[in-house]
Amino acid sequence: MPSPAAIRPLGQGRSVRARMLQLGLACGVAAGVMAPALAPPAARAIPEAEAYKKLQVVPVFVITDPKGVPLPIPREKALVLPLYLDSSQANRELAALNKTNPTVKAVVTPVPLNVMNDRVVELNKQLKDKSKPLVAPVMVSDSDRQQAVTLLKAEGLTEKQIQEGLSVPVFFTRPFLTLNTPEGPRGVFFLGYGELQRALSQVPEAERPKLKPQVADLSVVLQEIIKTPKDSFVIFPTPEYFRLVKESQAKAQPAAPAKP
Repeated sequence: MPSPAAIRPLGQGRSVRARMLQLGLACGVAAGVMAPALAPPAARAIPEAEAYKKLQVVPVFVITDPKGVPLPIPREKALVLPLYLDSSQANRELAALNKTNPTVKAVVTPVPLNVMNDRVVELNKQLKDKSKPLVAPVMVSDSDRQQAVTLLKAEGLTEKQIQEGLSVPVFFTRPFLTLNTPEGPRGVFFLGYGELQRALSQVPEAERPKLKPQVADLSVVLQEIIKTPKDSFVIFPTPEYFRLVKESQAKAQPAAPAKP
């Protein structure tokens, strides 16, 4: 079962997350792309909103009503709205909900992570009962979290440090694996370890040992994107993103005319 990883504001758990950042991002250099971990705050590549916009290629799947209104789970101290990176897990949870509450009209709705982040902030502002805030845990696969823990322990972090600092793992390499874009080469971040491994499989075999897998928390990655003096990074689209795009394109194609 996927592990929950709550979305946390930028800066929360900064000391541990900064340590995670220094383990990999500080040395990220590839194809002329650098990621200086100690860039001065004034030297911003892009505004914070633009950094979050890079998450538009990361859809999350939310259980909502037919109109798209989220259906959080009431808990003692909060309203919990799971955000699933895997649509199949969301559909399983929906099936379980329908079984226990057959009168509830609910569907699984895909939403870009950046849009969902803004929506959670707005929904919290609208809550009348401020004692029970809306929290939106990102459901991270057990395999990705375990791989992240393995990488961080290999770098010397303790279980306690990892528990405090790791929410949503993001994978990359040192030096950075880069992607050629219309704006030039960009260092690539991956939301899944499997996607990183597939990308590495495309690298010439002799070059692969030079690219060391690393991991950092999503909030730290976003901070680094904001701080870097120029726009040097991309977040690689998830498999679910490619699937949704393919489905959308198929629906947009006109139906073939019937044969006489």
